[in-house]
Amino acid sequence: MNNERDVDIDLFGIDGCKAGWLVVRQCGRSGEITTNVVSRFEDLLEWERAHAIVAVDIPVGLAADGTRACDTLARKLLGRPRGSSVFSPPTRAALAASTYDEACDINQAASGKRMSIQAFHIRGKIAEVDHVLRARASATARVFEVHPELSFMHLRMEQGGPAHGLRESKAHASGFAMRHALLVRCFGSAIDTALAARKCAQASRDDVLDAFAVLWSARRIASGKAFHLPDEIETDAAGIPMTIYC
Repeated sequence: MNNERDVDIDLFGIDGCKAGWLVVRQCGRSGEITTNVVSRFEDLLEWERAHAIVAVDIPVGLAADGTRACDTLARKLLGRPRGSSVFSPPTRAALAASTYDEACDINQAASGKRMSIQAFHIRGKIAEVDHVLRARASATARVFEVHPELSFMHLRMEQGGPAHGLRESKAHASGFAMRHALLVRCFGSAIDTALAARKCAQASRDDVLDAFAVLWSARRIASGKAFHLPDEIETDAAGIPMTIYC
């Protein structure tokens, strides 16, 4: 295990949870890893250092036609069945809808496609991040979209595994155990400390695993080892990148 980096920069791995956002932070000075929950994404950006790397498991950048190249490429890399975990985010206009049918109608009018139920359930969190990034143009230089299943795939490849997404779902005991083992090899006891400290009313066990996987990608971003999909960064109508990092 190596918790040290060449740069003095705070790293954040963030996943949406029942109580808001589960945050795993690695201090750039000491390497110490801590976890906490914040209710609003904006709260995180209020107190973290300006040069921190903030990696988050949420769609960042919203295409007018509802189709982002980064999602298509991520599905292809993960393969079946994990590719289905990458769903297309809604159009910006559909975020304000109060019912699923209304959201689908708005999305279909703008893009010709209905919204997935998965996207509808996290529309509030998508809107929250979108609002922050549109209000703070400088934040786009330190907030990066990461998909945890891509992180797990490449973490396993780094440890000698095959170049495709994990077959087992983390909803099953074997899939959870596999992801947990990958993270322990990278973060040591920090992952179990976070799982033990978790409050069920705030976050699930899967949220903890995903936040640590996203933190692993934040390390790669900070060190310059990360890649992004697509190779040429695309932006949406608001100038926000539509790019997934790993």
